[in-house]
Amino acid sequence: MPCRICTTNDQEALVDELAREMWASCIDSDPGSEWQPWEQAEPYWQRIFRQDAAAFLKVAHRGHGQDG
Repeated sequence: MPCRICTTNDQEALVDELAREMWASCIDSDPGSEWQPWEQAEPYWQRIFRQDAAAFLKVAHRGHGQDG
């Protein structure tokens, strides 16, 4: 299976998907938490998670020999 990081044509969509998955992992790892679904998350937190996802992808691109 080809690497989505390397082959994506829509970096913004990949960042958004990764941010959503990161958010979901926080919900999954904190039973009984007060985390809301991604769609109900405050814009501040959505922005922070997207920034973190974009930073991860930049590092991952470097790890794959790409400039990112």
